[in-house]
Amino acid sequence: MDMEMFMIIGILTGSMIVLLKHWPLLLLQVIYLIMAGFTDGLLFVILFIGQILFGFWILYRLFMAVDYDYTLQMDQIEVIPQKYTKGGKLGRKRNFLF
Repeated sequence: MDMEMFMIIGILTGSMIVLLKHWPLLLLQVIYLIMAGFTDGLLFVILFIGQILFGFWILYRLFMAVDYDYTLQMDQIEVIPQKYTKGGKLGRKRNFLF
């Protein structure tokens, strides 16, 4: 485990956060990467494992956002029963993290 791999995982996680449109979390990710750049030893290993787990959670949320978007498209063209656009709603979200 080295710093280059940690930064690659962090940048990939940050790009997935951009797709989820959650800007405060992106700021926290950047701060986390900067903070990890000044650590070494056991603390760096713990931060590395935390970054991997966080990346998998963001990846899961990204898949959920894609599923939401697909379901919303099917809902809007009335292929499936209305769930998100019931009652004249548009089905929009500010961000797709939660």
